[in-house]
Parts: sequence; structure tokens; C-alpha cells
Amino acid sequence: MAKLTANDIVPGQRFEQRQGLTWRVTRLIHFPGEDVMHVQLVNERDASSTKTVSINAVLDRSLFKLVEK
Repeated sequence: MAKLTANDIVPGQRFEQRQGLTWRVTRLIHFPGEDVMHVQLVNERDASSTKTVSINAVLDRSLFKLVEK
């Protein structure tokens, strides 16, 4: 698989975190004054568990990996 870029990230994609948790992208967020986009993630096992991280964090393979469909 080719390396992901920020333009490849879309809502609905799933990423596995190093701890084994799977997160789904729910939306892309642009914070005023920030150059880097962020994503809101929801835990696949517990929809009440969400986090917002920079898109760079999602692209960092030491933190997250894309879960293929």
C-alpha cells in the first residue's frame, strides 16, 4: 500500500492504535490559527470515547495504522 498523505484521510476510515484500540475518523477539523488539520476519532468499541488529534499523528505509523476494509 502506498504511503498515506493528509489528503487521503476521510471520515469513515479506521485506524488501529498501538494499544490495540480501533478508532474511526468521524470528521476533519480545521482550528482557526492552526496550519495542520485535525481529525476527530471515535473508539469502535465505545462510541462515548472520542479524541481529537492532528492529522500528522494519524499518519505516524508508530502511533496508528490504517485498518484495511
